[in-house]
Amino acid sequence: MKYVFNANIPTSPIQLTDDGDVKFFIGLNCTNGKLLVPLCITVEKRIDNHNQKSICNSYFECHMSSEIDKELNGDSMLMHKSRHIHCDSVETLTVDGENGQRFQNESPEGYKVHDWNMNETTINEEDYRMNTNPTSDKQVTQIGSFRTGSTQNIQKQYGIQISYDKTWRAKELALGSIRGSPEESYNTLPSYCYVSEQKNPGTITDIVTDCDNQFKYFFMSIGASLVGFHTSIRPVVAVDGTFLKAKCLGALFIAGCKDGNNQIYPLTFGIGDSENDALCEWFLQKLHDALGHIDDLFVISDRHGSIEKTIHKAFPHARHGVCTYHVGQNLKTKFKNPAIHKLFHDAAHAYRVSKFNFIFGQLEMIDPRAARYLMDIGVDRWARSYSIGKRYNIMTTRIVESLNAVLKNARDLPVLQLVEELRNLLQKWFVTRQQQAMSMSTELTMWADGELRSRYNMSATYLVEPINSKECNVNYAGISAQVNLDTRSCKCRQFDLDHIPCAHAIAACRFYNISCYTLCFKYFTTKTLLSSYSECIHPTGNEIDWVVPNHIRDKVVLPPKDEMPNRKTKESKNSFWWRGQEHISL
Repeated sequence: MKYVFNANIPTSPIQLTDDGDVKFFIGLNCTNGKLLVPLCITVEKRIDNHNQKSICNSYFECHMSSEIDKELNGDSMLMHKSRHIHCDSVETLTVDGENGQRFQNESPEGYKVHDWNMNETTINEEDYRMNTNPTSDKQVTQIGSFRTGSTQNIQKQYGIQISYDKTWRAKELALGSIRGSPEESYNTLPSYCYVSEQKNPGTITDIVTDCDNQFKYFFMSIGASLVGFHTSIRPVVAVDGTFLKAKCLGALFIAGCKDGNNQIYPLTFGIGDSENDALCEWFLQKLHDALGHIDDLFVISDRHGSIEKTIHKAFPHARHGVCTYHVGQNLKTKFKNPAIHKLFHDAAHAYRVSKFNFIFGQLEMIDPRAARYLMDIGVDRWARSYSIGKRYNIMTTRIVESLNAVLKNARDLPVLQLVEELRNLLQKWFVTRQQQAMSMSTELTMWADGELRSRYNMSATYLVEPINSKECNVNYAGISAQVNLDTRSCKCRQFDLDHIPCAHAIAACRFYNISCYTLCFKYFTTKTLLSSYSECIHPTGNEIDWVVPNHIRDKVVLPPKDEMPNRKTKESKNSFWWRGQEHISL
């Protein structure tokens, strides 16, 4: 664990090996009971502790950059800017900006913690649970569940003993007074959609109800996103979904892309009353209607039968690839061999067919069943070297999963507030990224320029043998690759698939005195990035100021049924419903 301190503290970065070192430093530097410490944590390889689960294995590297403020009048310790990380075994870190920091622990009865000096560290008793590297034998009961924490806190702060049921009802009433009732939220949705379409031209919304006017489906695609996609975004769309956690539950579908700076670019959102194949089919059909016909469209999703059939029905001319992350997770579950997963990852990301065949041959020798399983999926659907269609460097649906993490707290909101949160998020992103693009001084985006510079450094020792004015043979370490600058291709196939010059092509550009920047696809230029966010997303304003026709305002939309058939509470809590037989929990 490494603590990096502010410049006004006269010390260089130091290494803290245990809680004793931490306590010594805090006691040495803390004044007036307050201390601001920017914290940088790096976790590599495997961490073993008898009281906590391993958060990594040799095939994962997790890096967390955070900042801890230990002040707030000596009452709390908060962690900000924390990154949610997928690891091999458990979800190791969850953060709430208001309630502080919570680490999950294997032990159900309590945590071993260090006996802090409260006057020196300004950490209160409830923050004992933040320590995950214990050195003492003191046991503290886990604090964090609403059932125990809420009633105990009320009794502690106000001296009132209250039942859990009454506490829960009070919480529901308080949230209802802030957010409004589900009935109000659903019934206001038609008016909200009308105002959104008026404020943001090109926006597409749709609401479907059943014969009893109960909510079934909702779809929204903001006009600014559609304009940017058609003019400036690589035609690779990732589709995925997640559960909603509000009172009426339901499912949230998201379709997203990546911009030229390798950032998430949300396209469309869909909400359904329950998890079923009909919702999947309806959402993908609405996605097709919003996008229209796109040349070279590539759709990435998880392996689910209804999605595959619906994609071919909704997008008959599009190519369909599967998410390599989830295929890899399925391999772990089925075959329990880390070496198989590592070989699969290398094979999936290989550019050359020859390299893929070599790696896949090793995998087949280790476990023929795993090789047969991957062959049954279809090699062209997960292996980059055999891919039919352009998927660029996008191999997973993690685009959407990252967006789901951003929306983690919003999934608790009623439907109207959730939709507004989605619109507001896009508004902020469009403004921020437009400003970032305007401040870029390079011809390519920051991400693409970094990729190109890295490959440029690799190409410094490559030997070029010219064939003609545009073709050459490039050699390095006994391996050669033929480059054609006219067709923007290389035998290594990295140039062909990523559409950013590979190291061989850059060596050829240096030999022929040609700028390698001119060989990058337009999607990676700063000009195109600026065009992606050129349109504005306007807020809907106050509901009292909305001017809505009577036939829209009078439309009745009732909340869906509370019952969610075929939903397993424990399994579905943090997982996507369409995993089917190959269920994956994240």
